[in-house]
Amino acid sequence: MLTVYVVSQPMAAAVRSKAIQRLLGTLLGAAAAVIMLPLLVNTPLLLSLAMALWVGGCLAVSLLDRSPRSYILMLAGYTAAIIGFSSVNQPAEIFSMAVARTEEISLGILCATVMHSLWFPSPVGEAIRTRISNWLGEADHWALDILHSNTPATINRDRIKLAGAASEIHILATHLPFDTSNLREKALVVRGLHDRILMLIPVLSSLSERLAAMRCERSELDPQSARAITRITGWINAGAPSEVIPQLLEELETLCSLTGTNDWYALNQIGFFSRLQDLVMALGEGRTLLNHLYDPQLPLLASLDEKIKKAGARPMHKDPGLALLSGAAATLAILIVCAVWITLGWDEGGASAIGASIVCCLFAAMDDPAPAIKTFGISLLIAIPLAALYIFFIFPAINSFPMLVLTLAPLMLPMGLIMLNPRIALPALITLLNFCNALAIASRINSDFASFLNLNLSMFFGMFVAVLVNRSLRSMSADASAKRLLHHTWQSLARLAGGQNNEETATFASQMIDRLGLLAPRLSISKDQDLTGLDALKELRVGMDLVALQSIRNLPSSKASTAVEQLLQAVAKHYASRTTANAIHDKQLLICMDHALSTFASSLPAGGVPQLTALVGLRCNLFPQVPFNTRVVKGMI
Repeated sequence: MLTVYVVSQPMAAAVRSKAIQRLLGTLLGAAAAVIMLPLLVNTPLLLSLAMALWVGGCLAVSLLDRSPRSYILMLAGYTAAIIGFSSVNQPAEIFSMAVARTEEISLGILCATVMHSLWFPSPVGEAIRTRISNWLGEADHWALDILHSNTPATINRDRIKLAGAASEIHILATHLPFDTSNLREKALVVRGLHDRILMLIPVLSSLSERLAAMRCERSELDPQSARAITRITGWINAGAPSEVIPQLLEELETLCSLTGTNDWYALNQIGFFSRLQDLVMALGEGRTLLNHLYDPQLPLLASLDEKIKKAGARPMHKDPGLALLSGAAATLAILIVCAVWITLGWDEGGASAIGASIVCCLFAAMDDPAPAIKTFGISLLIAIPLAALYIFFIFPAINSFPMLVLTLAPLMLPMGLIMLNPRIALPALITLLNFCNALAIASRINSDFASFLNLNLSMFFGMFVAVLVNRSLRSMSADASAKRLLHHTWQSLARLAGGQNNEETATFASQMIDRLGLLAPRLSISKDQDLTGLDALKELRVGMDLVALQSIRNLPSSKASTAVEQLLQAVAKHYASRTTANAIHDKQLLICMDHALSTFASSLPAGGVPQLTALVGLRCNLFPQVPFNTRVVKGMI
């Protein structure tokens, strides 16, 4: 019965996806329990250690994958605990217990899947189309705001939420293989669209920065830049038609070639035209792919079709250290509960171990799992009296399945409706979980109230230990979590600048933007002075500039390439130091940067505009308050 509520989702494809994941997780957990219990049942300490390590290990590995499929391993962990600890006193029945739970889960999955597929199914394809369309609409507004605002840099703070929306689209697209709409056959197109979304965020942020720098140098923009703004604005307002893209790109390329590199304004102007080219390409291709999703008969250009065929899956942020810590917390909580259970000879102590396993797994992805575990305990306090009412007063008065349905409906149906509200969906679900577990519907009524109370109250001890362990090892504030995300970002930038990371642009952008989406809500509630007013988009811009500069490493050795390589090594040292100390804006890095920028600009190679734009971007991001000096300082290297 609980499985129906767990796998139920607003979209039919998500239901099928969750159903398969729950079945696989149950089978894997049941198999683990069947293997471990008969071998270790006579050595309780070893059995407890094996179960704890299994739960903790499965949890740690599942946290490394933030897509919906991570549910498989997480469920496998606490399913083994549910089956194994419930069968300790009856080890000969372990296989029957495993089969019974698998059958129960399978029946719930079948019922939920059939009903969601037949009764007003909601395809995930339409939801993806709508979200991408809304996202590109927001990108249009962002671009127009940048081009027409006198202070474009301030606009970025209001657009960070688009990073979180990009990650949501990525996660939603994982359900496409289970969809019945024709969009299932366009998974590559959706992936290609997601790549354009990933590129638009750093491009628009960098475009805003270039325009702000130009306006700081001059009160009025030059005529060429003003005409380019008018041209691009008209193109966006017209819906970004693809047939105009080649002409726009050619015009912008011409403007780049005609612009000098003699002063700071000119260098930013070249970067501005270059970022407008990136905007036209990413936004134009995004609109073309979106139109193709709505009308598959619309042909794609051969070059664009080739690009999306080569697009690979994009990774999301991973935190192995935090995953290991969460797994260790679950393992330690289970071991403590099992030690008390074994020492006291507590008949119902297995329920405590099960409770600790469940709550440690369910809330491990949160910054601080303890409050959610406490909420779980409060919901159990609500569920126990309700379950007692049904078991000892209502169920003895009924004797048929229709009556069972009629008596459960007044509680179960409203709770299902409450789950549709995202704000209270989690409390409603865990209340249902506790109610269904406490109810434990079987073919015969167990009227032993003492056993019922002991079994359900023992869950509180497991939760109590889980709270203590998580508070001690795992819990962190929003500020601490934000700083941890920033440290991961700095480590990635240090590796990239040092030449230890050769990922392609979209892959690197995927991880950075996913971190940005995780960082934004934490920054919004932060009270730490070091985080207040932090430009969360700055590190993303730096990362994309570093990616653009990697190609210089493949060029023949020259004065300019040597200067850029020295700069990259200095940037790597700068970000490596930030992971262990406060930000370092050292003079040597500034000198190195100005030297590389002056040298590269004075001997700009053919096709070197993207790299020059990246150098200008690095200078603006790392030393925004220091005026650029084109003179080379003697003896600086």
